[in-house]
Amino acid sequence: TPPNSSELLPGITRDLVLELAQQAGLVSHEQPVGEDELRSADEIWITSSTRELYPVTRLDDANVASGKPGPLWARVHKQFQDFKQTYARTVEEAPS
Repeated sequence: TPPNSSELLPGITRDLVLELAQQAGLVSHEQPVGEDELRSADEIWITSSTRELYPVTRLDDANVASGKPGPLWARVHKQFQDFKQTYARTVEEAPS
C-alpha cells in the first residue's frame, strides 16, 4: 500500500484493515506504487469510511486480474465484517 502522504490521507478504515491483515498473518508493506505496478496488480482495494474495504475490479478500461474481487480481498473483507459484528455486540452488551 502507498504510505500516507499529501496524495493519500490517513484513514481509520485503512489503519484497521492493515491491522486485521497483520492479525491474519498477511504481510503488508508501505511503499510508493507506480502506475506499471498498479496496472499489473493481482488485486487492488480502496478503503474509506463509507465504502469500507472495496475491491477495484476495473482500472480505466481494463479488468484488474480476472475482473472479480480476489481471494485476499475476500479474506480481509470477512475479517472486517466479523470485527464489526464483534464490536457491535460489545457495545450492545456494555453496561449503561
